[in-house]
Amino acid sequence: MVKFGQADLTSCDKEPIHIPGSIQPHGCLISCDLEHFTVRRVSTNAADMLGLPIIEPGSALSDHLPGETLHEIRNALTNSLSLKRPSYLFNIPFSPQRNFDVSVHVSGREVVIECEPAGSPETSQRVISQLRMMLDRIRDIADLARLFDTVVKLMRGLLHYDRIMVYRFDPDWSGKVVAEVRSPVLESFLGQHFPSADIPAQARDLYRRALIRIIGDASYTPVMLEEVPGAEPLDMSLSQLRSVSPIHCEYLTNMGVGASMSISLIVDGELWGMIACHNYSPKNLTLAERVIVKMFGEFVALRIVVLLRTGRLLVTQRTHTLIENFLRDSVSMSNMPSYLRSRIADLEPLVPCDGIGLWIDQDWTSHGLTPNKPEIVAELARAAGTLAAHQVWHTTHLCETFEWARDLLPDIAGVLVIPISPQPADYLFLFRKEIIQTLNWGGDPNKTYKSGPHGPRLTPRTSFAIWKEQVQERAYPWTANDLEAASLLRSALIEVMGAYHQQQLKERAEADVRQRMLNEELSHRVKNILAVVQSLMARPVPEDRSAQEHFQILKARVNALAQAHDQVVRADGGGLLRPLLEAELEPYRLEADTIQLSGPDIWLTGRALSVSALVIHELATNAAKYGSLSRREGKLHVQWWFDEDSQNWVLTWQESGGPSVKASTRKGFGSVLVDRAIPHELGGKTTKEFRTNGLFIRFDLPRRHAALVTREESPMNTMTEIPTVNTQSKGLLAQASVLIVEDQLLIAMDIEQALAENGVTQVQTVASVYEGVQAITQRVPDIALLDLNLGDETSADIAALLRKKQVPILFATGYADRSMIPAGFEDVPVIRKPYVTQSVIREMEKLLGASDT
Repeated sequence: MVKFGQADLTSCDKEPIHIPGSIQPHGCLISCDLEHFTVRRVSTNAADMLGLPIIEPGSALSDHLPGETLHEIRNALTNSLSLKRPSYLFNIPFSPQRNFDVSVHVSGREVVIECEPAGSPETSQRVISQLRMMLDRIRDIADLARLFDTVVKLMRGLLHYDRIMVYRFDPDWSGKVVAEVRSPVLESFLGQHFPSADIPAQARDLYRRALIRIIGDASYTPVMLEEVPGAEPLDMSLSQLRSVSPIHCEYLTNMGVGASMSISLIVDGELWGMIACHNYSPKNLTLAERVIVKMFGEFVALRIVVLLRTGRLLVTQRTHTLIENFLRDSVSMSNMPSYLRSRIADLEPLVPCDGIGLWIDQDWTSHGLTPNKPEIVAELARAAGTLAAHQVWHTTHLCETFEWARDLLPDIAGVLVIPISPQPADYLFLFRKEIIQTLNWGGDPNKTYKSGPHGPRLTPRTSFAIWKEQVQERAYPWTANDLEAASLLRSALIEVMGAYHQQQLKERAEADVRQRMLNEELSHRVKNILAVVQSLMARPVPEDRSAQEHFQILKARVNALAQAHDQVVRADGGGLLRPLLEAELEPYRLEADTIQLSGPDIWLTGRALSVSALVIHELATNAAKYGSLSRREGKLHVQWWFDEDSQNWVLTWQESGGPSVKASTRKGFGSVLVDRAIPHELGGKTTKEFRTNGLFIRFDLPRRHAALVTREESPMNTMTEIPTVNTQSKGLLAQASVLIVEDQLLIAMDIEQALAENGVTQVQTVASVYEGVQAITQRVPDIALLDLNLGDETSADIAALLRKKQVPILFATGYADRSMIPAGFEDVPVIRKPYVTQSVIREMEKLLGASDT
């Protein structure tokens, strides 16, 4: 384990800063194993800071903490596991007269508990109040430079650090200070560049994972961790108190900085920049203050994303307009190369450049500052064939890649190459001239190796005086907006090139064939559905079943047909096989054991799911008309597994107990679909046998179309019959008051009607969390049906409130699994949308019956 003061490194880039084995002294740390809460590590200052007797590694955490505190920590742990980030507790008592702010997260198999003295509620309230104002101040800013300038001013007004900066990374991970506010006595860093070595790779990774990091005193003495013997080093990447690199502390000391804090700006999952705070004397913030500041940083990052994407959208719109104008007359042109050569100058506004060259059919046409020597043009074309075969390629330093490009300076230093045909042959070149720049670095950016106070390694810079560098042989950089415009131009030119025309005609013909097949299949499927509905309605009512009960069962079966159709509509993204089978086969369940499904949970690609839905539907309707599902005593067993020998997924369809079957001499659309769909569409195999006990079919599906779901397999049980309504339970529901939380009016009305038909007269329907809380405050219902997803919010808060009041809850969701269920509510029954209203009634009666007993 690397400990402070014992670094033995050859480079900052290799320092394992995520496992320092120590913490900063403004808090204490205890870690315990995830299963038994046995202490594995404890900082040496923990007992004194918490006001507790000595805490030994290997002891039970419950021996040291009050039960209420331990309960709060366990709840926070649940939230941390769910959110996959630290969870925070504030003003928690650990001992008499000592309250702490607590951060809880999981590292490996250990629960890490970090405690800091609690701040005053007044300070936290002040920061929260100012946060609201700060968010309002930057909410509508539409310019990045103004946004950054406002952010640093607001942050200094809130936190009073001596210097606050916005630091933006360049593609090579060097950075530039793009905004700054400071004490008047300090020199300015605004506009200065800092080398990538100042923030090495492993530090950037930590900044990306942990959004805030504070050093209260750069000259602090680290507090070591005592641990059980043989313990692996603790990964402290997400720790609030993690001790920082001694090299970094030396770096800060060399700058004269006594305390620092940084807030990461994450854009599209990557570290885009930071808000850096420096104080020239020790300064700390409470955990509550840091959490609030972290929220502000996350909001700033979101504003950056919005502004970047808005800028990209404007570029896209402008580029589309320019391309449309450029290609307006191209439709009437039979010779596209000639048209492009004649209009080459019109392409210049698309991407700012100093010259344009067009290489089509081994012929060169140029405009502006471009190479004119045939041998140089030939070199460019060869380079494009290698570097830009099927994608845009660019550089600001062409002579770094090709020595012959030095002859082009100063007229040409950078180039952007756009392929304009499907095959590597034709290109558009955009050129930029040399721009000589003087960069102001915050000290010499070159790495210097020497022996420092922590051994031989890359010693942090001791001088931060301005170090000027003159940059030559480079062009002005190609921006993300330039590349977006180039990509749009590439797509447009490829589309209109004659070499691409035949491919377009072929795709259009294939699309027409697919459309005709889709129309034919849709007609066939609708007829089948209507025939099944007619067959279901024509079945006589069993003697032991009332007309009302029979109507409810018939309604459920028709609804299952709708769910099966919905499976096909949503198949583009893929889905699970079992829900597809259940949706397709549920209408034909005549007895509890009529249909049996056996197999693991597997995920089908969108194409495989769509084809399978059509085939299963065809088999089901045929079985209902002519096979085992046409008789009450008939059976169907569908089984699937992975065949190790063939390396294919196998699904078998076995009917039994029905009328005798034989091969039909007539090959209708449905028969052709069953026989040929999987072989033709998926490259699989279909085997059909007309056995004495019923139809048997085996489908072999190539493994690329399916994958085993990496979660606990669903029970391979038999589909069950809908039970009949219990009269006694029905009486309980009729007397109950029901709360419905549903944001879709038509769905809510359907449930209200079903409840009314079952004698329920006390029903209140709301559409939002706020309305639900108000309704419960005014009157606590006897039972509640909660739609989990309410647009941009969930009903989890309502569920928590009802749970406290011991009200039975029923969840509703349109998701196929239970992934949306909030933590702590795994025992709550779930009804899947679209509702089978009788299922809702039945579950409500069961819940009321259970609560009554």
